[in-house]
Amino acid sequence: IDGSTGGHVWSERYDGHLQDVFDLQDEITRNVVASIQTSVQLTAAAPVERSNRPDLTVWELTMRAWHLLYDFSPDSYETAIDLLERALVRDARSAEATFVMALIYHHIALLGFVHDTASTARKAYTLGLRATALDPNNEYAHWAHGISCFALDRHDEAIAALERAVELNPNCSVAYGSLGTALAMVGRTQEAIRCQEIAIRSNPRDPSIFFRFAGLAMAQYLAGQFETAADWAARAVHRMPTWFAARFIHIAALSSAGRAEDAGKAVVSCMTVLPQASVSDMDRYPLSDTASMAAFKTCLRNAGIPETRAKEEVQ
Repeated sequence: IDGSTGGHVWSERYDGHLQDVFDLQDEITRNVVASIQTSVQLTAAAPVERSNRPDLTVWELTMRAWHLLYDFSPDSYETAIDLLERALVRDARSAEATFVMALIYHHIALLGFVHDTASTARKAYTLGLRATALDPNNEYAHWAHGISCFALDRHDEAIAALERAVELNPNCSVAYGSLGTALAMVGRTQEAIRCQEIAIRSNPRDPSIFFRFAGLAMAQYLAGQFETAADWAARAVHRMPTWFAARFIHIAALSSAGRAEDAGKAVVSCMTVLPQASVSDMDRYPLSDTASMAAFKTCLRNAGIPETRAKEEVQ
C-alpha cells in the first residue's frame, strides 16, 4: 500500500511445497522483491503524470521516463527522451537519468523505431557505460550497459555486465532475464533457460515479460527443442504482437519442427502485423555463432520472410 495516498500498489499469493522450508522462503523472498520493484517503478510516476508542476526534480523526471519505457511506443520514447534531457540538464551526473536514457535508446533501436538503428544502439551503449561509471553499484546501470551490447555483437561484454547486475541484486528479474538472452546468443542454452525461468517465475507480472518468453524460446530453439520453443515464442507474440524476434523464433521453431503449414500461417500473421519485417531485422538481435545465425536466417527466408525491407521504407 502507498503510505502517502493509501492506494493499492501490489499484492500476490504464493503456494509452495514444504519439503525444504528454507528454499521456499528464499523463493518467496525473490518473487516478492522482484515483483515489488517493477510495481513501484510503474506506479511511482503516476502522481507526477497527473501534475503539471514546473518544478519537477531530477528524480521525478527520471521516474516519468522510466514509466514510459514500458509503453514500447515511438511517441512515448520521444517524450521520455525530452524528460531525461531535462533531468540531465539539472544534474549531468545522475546515474539514474543516464541509464534510463540508455534503456530508451536501446529499445528504440531494438524495436526498429528509427532507420539508423546502428548509431542509436551505439548511443545506448555509450550511455550505459557512462551510467556504470557514475554509479558502479547500481544493478540497473549494469543491466542497461549489458543489453546495449546486444546489437553491437559485444556478447562477452554483455554477459559480464549482466552477471555483475545479478551479483549486485540477485532479485533483479530483468537482469536475470537479459542474462538468459545473452547466454542464449552465445549458445550456452541450458544456463540461458535456467536464468529465464528464474526471471519469469520471480516476476510474472513484468510488463516486459515478452522479452523473457522470447529469450527462453530462442534458448530452446538453439537447444533443438523446437516444439517447446514454438510454445514460448507464441506466448511472447501473444503478449507483444509487434516484437519481431518472437515472431521470427516462432516461425523458425515451427519450420524446424516440421510444421510447415503452421509456419506458413505464422509468416502471414507476422507480415500482417509487421508489413516491413525482414530477415535483416535479425541484425539487431544477433547470435554470436555465425553458422547458427546463418541457419536461422535461412530458415526465415525459406519460410517466406523477405530479405530486406521494402524499398520505399528504406528510403
